[in-house]
Amino acid sequence: MKLPYYILVLLALVISDISGHQAEVGSSPRNCQDIREHGFDEVGHYVVYNTVNNNTEKALMIYCDENDGMQFVDKENGTAERSDARNCKELQDQGVIHDGVNIIYPFPDQPESPVLVLCDQTTQGGGWTAITRRDDWFEGLTDFNRTFEEYAIGFGDSNYDFYIGNEVIYFLTDSSLNELWITIEDTDGETGYAHYQYFHVAARDEYQLPPYIMDCGLYEGTIGDGLEYNNGMGFSTIDQDTDMSDADCAAIFGGGGWWHRACTNVCLTCPYGTWDFRWYSEDYQYILIKAQMMVRPSAST
Repeated sequence: MKLPYYILVLLALVISDISGHQAEVGSSPRNCQDIREHGFDEVGHYVVYNTVNNNTEKALMIYCDENDGMQFVDKENGTAERSDARNCKELQDQGVIHDGVNIIYPFPDQPESPVLVLCDQTTQGGGWTAITRRDDWFEGLTDFNRTFEEYAIGFGDSNYDFYIGNEVIYFLTDSSLNELWITIEDTDGETGYAHYQYFHVAARDEYQLPPYIMDCGLYEGTIGDGLEYNNGMGFSTIDQDTDMSDADCAAIFGGGGWWHRACTNVCLTCPYGTWDFRWYSEDYQYILIKAQMMVRPSAST
């Protein structure tokens, strides 16, 4: 039996279902709870339309169950079962084999709290959860000049530029050994990657500074070990300076939150069109227009 579906027009900030019921909303619905708050109580499929800056539409289908559980539907096979996957690798193991936006539940103490993520099920066998993406095609849609709290909870849109949030990164990397895959493209169109076989971001602890300490190692790739200088550093932002410089590195680097030391050779959250958005290593120097960071559990875990 074909289940009913409902249309959410996000650019106009209006939800409309097939019966003609409409509701104006103050912000784009992010999950089934948001949909319910505006009077849509039916169990079933909802189609979400997003418009990007070239005026083309992208559609996502979600399924809301009676408990407000949400699952992104695989359009190839029509499945809509609730998943308890904690990351994109677990989604892949459950049969989600296509790249794109999906939903995970990374918080062990909040098993009903969903997080929208971008999954790469293609690169090096797939199973990657993207933790940040920058693409100058989407320049201007997402501001990365953000506060510590905003970097903690995440911001942006998983379809475009985003930062998933340091709390999510902590839970993604703390439950098992993880690896990190970074891809870049510079202003000359040259591309490359960095693969770290170990990557971890520590917890935020009010009794221990700095917060969200990043550790990575066992580099291989084509662009040099740019993160070596940042290894072991906490996360700094424009309003919380935890770096080792006398200056505020996040402010100097255009407001991009990062694991600054004094300050950094790499910044994947810095402004487009500047020398700050870069990847520098011992042998290479790239001024960037695109960058993406992804994590997945190591094969050994």
